[in-house]
Amino acid sequence: MSKTQIESFSASLLQELEIIWDEVGETKTEREKILNEIEDECRNIYIGKIEKVKEERSRLRQDIVDSEARVIAICSVMEEPSGPGRQQQSDQCGRSLKEELGKILLKLEDMKKRKSERKNQFIQVIEDIKCIRDEISGESDETCSSDFSVDESDLSLRKLEELHRELYTLQEQKVS
Repeated sequence: MSKTQIESFSASLLQELEIIWDEVGETKTEREKILNEIEDECRNIYIGKIEKVKEERSRLRQDIVDSEARVIAICSVMEEPSGPGRQQQSDQCGRSLKEELGKILLKLEDMKKRKSERKNQFIQVIEDIKCIRDEISGESDETCSSDFSVDESDLSLRKLEELHRELYTLQEQKVS
């Protein structure tokens, strides 16, 4: 309902009220008292609605900040750029908070997936390193299990390459 429609609707209700008051014989004082009560009730309803919308806006802003922080944390662990912040993006594109949250949540899901994939690469290389070390030291293949943890504070490609070099070196030692 547009502002004009609301005003028109309110005017028709007020006109109906005036007709009924005329029929009943309501005094001017009583009419003013009732109109003041209606204005107060309307004002309180508006204030309540505004407060709810402000709370929703605050929640959306906080969700955006929290989600961006999670993206930045994942990017940091993987030593990847996180991209421009929300304020810069919102100013440039004029997106609503809901649209911005949707966009950052998509990026967060993508980064979680990429982090999981990267972690799995680390697990595979570390497992291979452990198996080759066990073989070189003469331990059985049965101990070559995934009984280890991955340090999730550094899942960078640089660190993964270091592990690949270590694996390659161990493979060379095993062959010779």
